[in-house]
Amino acid sequence: MDLKKLKKYILPAVSVFIVITIFDMIFHGILMEKIYLNNSHLFRSQDEICKHKYCFWIANLIFSFAFTYIYSKGHEKTDSLAQGLRYGLWIALLIWVPDALVSYSVYPHPKNLELAWLIGYSIQTILAGITVAYVFQKQKAK
Repeated sequence: MDLKKLKKYILPAVSVFIVITIFDMIFHGILMEKIYLNNSHLFRSQDEICKHKYCFWIANLIFSFAFTYIYSKGHEKTDSLAQGLRYGLWIALLIWVPDALVSYSVYPHPKNLELAWLIGYSIQTILAGITVAYVFQKQKAK
């Protein structure tokens, strides 16, 4: 891939990365705090989690670039908001619904935790879809 082609992915991917990282901070750091505290026996200690925080950043970066690349290969010249919403929903159905069902079957997580993750990650993915569609549309308008 040449530099010119790579450039068209950087801004959308970085935008998606920012959106999902901010969403993670709000969702996991604020909204899910009580559920996590009530189920702390299922997780590493807060110190251990902080030691491995770089894994979250790497995972979000990989997701952002892959998410952007896949979008770039199939987007149409239609309403970007609706298209981004559909894309985010399809990716949520591809990743988070099966993940929630498998996780609930395998791990001793309570239903409310799995359901919250399913809803939260689905919303996050839809927001990421809207973001990538918007940024691609703005880049093409230039």
